[in-house]
Amino acid sequence: MLMKSLLVIGDVHGLKLWKPIVEAHLDCKVVFLGDYLDPYEYLPREKTLANLRQIIDFKKNNRNVVMLLGNHDIHYLYPNAPAASRFDPDIFEDAHRLLAENRHLFQFAFQIDDTIFTHAGISQEWFEKDFCGNISHNISEQLNNPNSGQMESIFRVGYVRGGKEGDKGGIFWADRAELKDVISGFRQIVGHNRVDDITVVRQDEKTVIIFCDCLRNDKYLILDNS
Repeated sequence: MLMKSLLVIGDVHGLKLWKPIVEAHLDCKVVFLGDYLDPYEYLPREKTLANLRQIIDFKKNNRNVVMLLGNHDIHYLYPNAPAASRFDPDIFEDAHRLLAENRHLFQFAFQIDDTIFTHAGISQEWFEKDFCGNISHNISEQLNNPNSGQMESIFRVGYVRGGKEGDKGGIFWADRAELKDVISGFRQIVGHNRVDDITVVRQDEKTVIIFCDCLRNDKYLILDNS
């Protein structure tokens, strides 16, 4: 299915663990699932920003790199994006400038055939009823090019994560509990929901979601040509 093996790296949150992983898999296309900022443990602000700059430079020097945005990135980039926990107003100006100047390097979604990568995942109900997407068209193209009426649903926080009752989270906020109705017939690769190791949840033979937010444990996903 894939022309090149894929190395998938979950939520970074300032960690440098991505570096030796990438260096050990130089033959792979690399997909970062987002959340480069807002570390869980204390890190000097300048080191967190420097780590993001290094990932951006890695992307600039290597066209086989995909950088997705996460909910801990968009609140520094978009004024109407809801703030996530650990939002740091003291780095807002520098983080906004860094992300805005390199916005063209980032994506909301990435897709190869029936495999879709987003930060938090896509539920069928959210995609069809809230985002008003067309399941028969390329999913990532729609998510990467939302019209003005779709932006609110893209950034939406679901009820499970503190949003309004009845709301389901969009691709930056979907909680694992909201992903029991993932879009049928696709394999999704996501971060956002912390797991100890790569975790595969299979609805049926063609409908799978793989949770990858475990970089802190030095865990990552490889998708090979099989």
